[in-house]
This record gives sequence, C-alpha cells and structure tokens, in this order.
Amino acid sequence: MRFNRLINAFAGLDSYHQQWIYAALALLATLALTLVVHFVVRRRSGRHVAGQSAWRSAVLGALSAPLQVLVWLIGLSVAVELVTAEGHLPALARIFAPARDMAVIATVAWFLIRVMGRMSDGWRQVAGTEGARFDQTTAGAIYKVSFMVIALVALMIGAQTLGFSIASLLAFGGVAGIAVGFAAQGLVANLLGGATVYASRPFSVGEDIIFPGTDLMGTVQEIGWRATRIRGWNGKPFYVPNAKFNTETIINHSRQDYRSVEEFIHVPLQYLDTVPGIVDDVNRMLAQHPEMDHANAYHVFNLDSYGDYALRFILFAWIKSTTYLGYEQAKQDMLLKIAGIIRRHGAELALPTSRTLVSGGLKWPDEPPAPA
Repeated sequence: MRFNRLINAFAGLDSYHQQWIYAALALLATLALTLVVHFVVRRRSGRHVAGQSAWRSAVLGALSAPLQVLVWLIGLSVAVELVTAEGHLPALARIFAPARDMAVIATVAWFLIRVMGRMSDGWRQVAGTEGARFDQTTAGAIYKVSFMVIALVALMIGAQTLGFSIASLLAFGGVAGIAVGFAAQGLVANLLGGATVYASRPFSVGEDIIFPGTDLMGTVQEIGWRATRIRGWNGKPFYVPNAKFNTETIINHSRQDYRSVEEFIHVPLQYLDTVPGIVDDVNRMLAQHPEMDHANAYHVFNLDSYGDYALRFILFAWIKSTTYLGYEQAKQDMLLKIAGIIRRHGAELALPTSRTLVSGGLKWPDEPPAPA
C-alpha cells in the first residue's frame, strides 16, 4: 500500500519535480557504483601484486581514485541533464558542460601522472627485492619529464576545449618565452644545468661528490630542476645551483675503483743495516694483503731518503675498499703490520728529535748572584 501511495504521489508531480527525483536517484546510483568500483579495483590490485608486470601493477594501483572521479562525473552529467531538461536552469547547463570536459581532461592527466609515480615505486621495489642497484636519478628524470609533458598536453587540450586557438597560444608563448628568457637568464641556466645532469649523469642520488678547491662536498640527496640538494659530511644540507655543474669540475667520490695510501715511516739512522730485510718483508706482506687491488694497481715500500733525524721509508699502495670506514681499517692494518715487521728486525719507529751543541759546555753558578 505504501509503495502504491508513493507511485501515486510521484505520478501527481509535475515533470520538473519528477526530473529532480530522477536526478537524486541517479546520484544514489552513482554513489553505489563508486563503492563497487573502489572495492573491485582495490581487490584486483591486491591480488596481482606478485608476479605481474610493472605496468599492470602501476595501472591497477593508480586506477581507483581517478576511475571513481570519472564515475561521479558521469553521474553528475546525467543528473544535470535531467534537471536542465526543457530549458530549466540554463546557466547551469551552460557552465556545467565545459567544466565537465575540463574535469575529464584533468582526471585523465592525473591518472597518467599517478601511473608514472607508481612505476617509479615499482622499479625501486623490484630492485630492492632482486638486490640490484636502483638509479634514482634516471627514475626521477623520467617522472619529471613525463609530468611536464602530460601537464603541457592537458593544458593544450583544455585550452582547445575552451575555444582558444592553439596556434595563437604557441605564437604568444614563443614571444613570451624569449622575453622571459632574457629576464630570467639565471633560472634558464639552472634549468639547462639540470637537464645536463639528467642527460650526462656525472653523479646520481646517493653518491658522494667533491668540488675541488672548495669546502663543498657531501652526499647527493635530490637533483631538482633548479638546484641540487647535497648533505655535507658534517650533516648540514646545502643547495648548489645546477648551472654550476656546467662550469665547475666535479669529483665523483663514489665511483672510484680504489683508494690510495701514501705514508712516510721513519726509523732511526742506527738501524741502516736492517733496511733490506724490512723492505723485502713489507713488500711481501703488501703483495699478500687481502685489501690490495693486485689486478689493477701496484704498491711501493722503499727507502726514500735520509731524513733530518731518521731513515724515511715511503709507503704507497692501492686499497680495494672505497668506503671511508673500510679504507681506514685497511690502512690501519697495513701500518700495524709494518710496525710489527720493523720490530722483528730489531729496529724501532723513530720519534722527531733534535740536538743542540754548546761550545765549552754548560756552567751553572754555585749560588745565585747577590741582589743589586
């Protein structure tokens, strides 16, 4: 009976109010469809995480929110079409159509940008799982270039949708670009420097770099379009304009194949007879040391000169470990073993000493002089 009353009440309404009821029902159906899309896409993306391609994982992971927005746009389009039928609410009908088109373009662009972001995260996870090296610099460059291209294309399509001429915009953009280029030469130089870093890849995120002749050195944390953030080895971050990389020499500390040890070791002059035995044993120890890069480098330990107070030996060797901690540990081990070899030959390490010759010797007064 109540259902029949509702039917009769609905039939008694005029067509305008009936359209509003239809619009409300369309929005309720849109809400229900949105929930269905959310759970279905979420379930599908969670089910195909393992063993699927990176593209499929990225698309499924990025699809949920943009697809729900598209469902709502369709539902709103149906509802607005119902309430604006027969010439009702002409202002809403006139405004909604271009706004809907712009929203669709923005949603598609948003979805593509989300896909590229998910792709970058997927590559990072795969590299971590397989133990491979993940190139953060390349991934960041791909994402940023993709973002700019997608945003630019979306803006051009949106302008065309709103009735603007693309040819006129491009012509105006060329003239404006020249003016902006002259007004912001530093910014343009930094942008070109960032592009050069992404193209030539003299360093990557996570690598240690040094600017020779300056105090600028540290670990690269982020390569932006304008500046690069570097964490100094003292823990303080600093930002280097990318234009600097086009003119300055950079040492990539992380890409060295080995590190060198150069030390001078002193033995007192009276142990001159032990020099041949010490040199032979130390060179034999270096030839067998596990940290020596025997395939690509060499080592030297010889008597270098007669110093001011002792015999001076020179130690020059290449160490395979390129990390600071590994380098210091290998260097310490070499120096301790050399000290042990010197002691085994009956010699010892020398300390800086000096002698003062006084003619006639020193004479001390028997008693202090009487006060004046």
